[in-house]
Amino acid sequence: MKQTKRMISLLVVAMMVFSLSITAIATETHTEVVGTVAEVQKYGNLTMDIEPKALYEAGYELGDILKVVVGDNVLEIPFCTSYSDVDTGSLVVRDNQESNLLVVAINMGNFSTTYNVNVDDKVSFSLLEKEGYLSDYLLHQLTRTDIRSDYATDSIFANFRSITTTGIKPAVLYRSSSPINNEIGRAAYSDALAEAVGVGAVLNLADSEEEIEGYIASDNFDSDYYKSLYDEGKVILLNMDVDISGEDFSNKLVEGLRFLSQNEGPYLIHCTEGKDRAGFASAVLESLMGATLDEVVADYMTTYENYYGVEEGSEQYTSIASSNIVASLTTIVCEYEKGTDISEVDLAAAAENYLKRIGMTSDEITALKARLSVDSIYETPSISATVTEIEKYGHASTDILIEDFYNLGFSAGDMVTVIFNNGFVLEAPFLDGYYVDSGNPLVRAYPGHTNIGVCINYGKLDEIADIKLGDKVTIMLTGPEEYLVQYEIRKLERTNNRADYSSDEVFANFRNITMGNIAPAVLYRSSSPINNELGRAAYSNQLISEAKVNTVVNLADSPENINAYLEAEDFASPYYAALYKDNQVLPLNMGLAYTSNEFKASIIEGLVFMSENKGPYHFHCTEGKDRAGFFSALLGSLMGASKGEIVEDYMQSYINYYDVQKDTDQYKLISEDVLAMLKVIAGNDDLSEADLAADAKNYLLAGGMTNEQIETLKAKLSAKASTSK
Repeated sequence: MKQTKRMISLLVVAMMVFSLSITAIATETHTEVVGTVAEVQKYGNLTMDIEPKALYEAGYELGDILKVVVGDNVLEIPFCTSYSDVDTGSLVVRDNQESNLLVVAINMGNFSTTYNVNVDDKVSFSLLEKEGYLSDYLLHQLTRTDIRSDYATDSIFANFRSITTTGIKPAVLYRSSSPINNEIGRAAYSDALAEAVGVGAVLNLADSEEEIEGYIASDNFDSDYYKSLYDEGKVILLNMDVDISGEDFSNKLVEGLRFLSQNEGPYLIHCTEGKDRAGFASAVLESLMGATLDEVVADYMTTYENYYGVEEGSEQYTSIASSNIVASLTTIVCEYEKGTDISEVDLAAAAENYLKRIGMTSDEITALKARLSVDSIYETPSISATVTEIEKYGHASTDILIEDFYNLGFSAGDMVTVIFNNGFVLEAPFLDGYYVDSGNPLVRAYPGHTNIGVCINYGKLDEIADIKLGDKVTIMLTGPEEYLVQYEIRKLERTNNRADYSSDEVFANFRNITMGNIAPAVLYRSSSPINNELGRAAYSNQLISEAKVNTVVNLADSPENINAYLEAEDFASPYYAALYKDNQVLPLNMGLAYTSNEFKASIIEGLVFMSENKGPYHFHCTEGKDRAGFFSALLGSLMGASKGEIVEDYMQSYINYYDVQKDTDQYKLISEDVLAMLKVIAGNDDLSEADLAADAKNYLLAGGMTNEQIETLKAKLSAKASTSK
């Protein structure tokens, strides 16, 4: 999901660069600019007789606050590009880049009648505050969705994390979006995570008692854990103003911190989004406990990474941080002028002095620090570990032995909570296989492995959670048997003994694909004909030999892998070896994250390879089930197969390997996996009206495959084998 978010961020940055590029001609001087009202538009907006470049040439830039004088009115107005760059009812000086017009307006209001301005009236523009609105301007360029599937994990969607800056250990202090106000659709997710980590006391910065009672009475209320804390008096309602420099905010912050120091943790701080009020309150506590400025900024900006995909190190990231949390710490906590460098300031002392100024005593601050400096608060049983390996697909292998994990009291089908030392939180089932939907997390005790792993099925945990070799992680039991029913439905067992299967084809998961317009004897799939870890390579090799396969797309292996298989003692795949020697095998070494751009690029590389070579064609991964399942679903879609045909082809692997029967709950549940793949191909969660052939073509075009390459591939797949060869 972060891959998707990064793409959104890049698009936003690109748009901003375009919007700001014209400011390069700005000078250091900021002379007054005077114009005349050329037109009063239908809704009262003023169109000036000067172009926007007049402001840029005078040294003004987007995000500056201008002093605008018209008649007897002296106004403070930000310089932006869109009406939506300001809130409803707010003033804006607009560079209408589409029409090259300079506009003075009220967003959703009538400027002309409000300020009694007419055609030919004079309007002057001068600088009031350089970059005074820049942060807000940049924020208005950001967009987010409130759809869970657009985010990689529940914790990212809910902006939920453990604060782990210097002086605060993991699992003591958490922050999140609201677990009770469902205005942005995240309440149930935040509530579930709060329950999973065992939150004991909550600082609700946003709501009043009346508002809380309204949420509880609403039809979509689904925050039972939060309600239980509220009923027990473990939630303080502060109903704070958003002006963090104001007396109301200060007085209520003191009230909240006193409440925190008088209750047992773990603690949760939230407002509505968990971004502004929660961001400042968290920064004060982090500073008090010894965090560096970089640590405070990193935690604050994690919210912008979670919601908007803002990338660390980008101009956007730096500007938002500088104009928000850094400015707030500088002016409110440290009492310096805005823009002062506070990188060398003792933030702990500054935060303590700030708390004293707003009403806390030394004893109260000492008690608060004692609460926040305790050891991590975990549920029992729990076990802490080190990440010893980042596996090929982004999973985190730990130094916890599977046997030891079971001996502690964990059982397959339990729900556990994972907390990394960087604050990232996951609630996941503990399983001995990948028995979760695509994109969902699990704690894994895989047969044949010795150690516990933390994974995201078809996702790269290391990238999503920013996990590295040597990181610390704690896993605790939070829901015994809560996933047991799902586990029992999904649990699949197979043997690697040929005698247990009805034919070589079933054993090797080998079949000819004839969905849609794909001609017979042109396209095949199977388990690996070269990697013998499943004991099937020789069988798959013989079957592709009999099918006279000419071109192979290997989704799983690297050239180094293949060379190792060729040297193995059990090597028995001469036909495949000959194809590889003749450069008729393309090794793609793909991961499992089929929503990623990297995955798409590899898929397209494989399809282009097919379009440039003769059939019959064959594709495989290791089992011929997951990556090959996506590859087959994409080709089936492109070639006009129905959703039902694609599901049947995908599920044939489960019939072959595990004897999963049609029309069972197990079959229906597993088939959701390929439907999730089709949603990625279609670019839409609603498949009821999807034109899969058109969607697949658009998917390929968007990934860089040309129309000519696509049509060549389609022609080769629809031709009879003799013609193709």
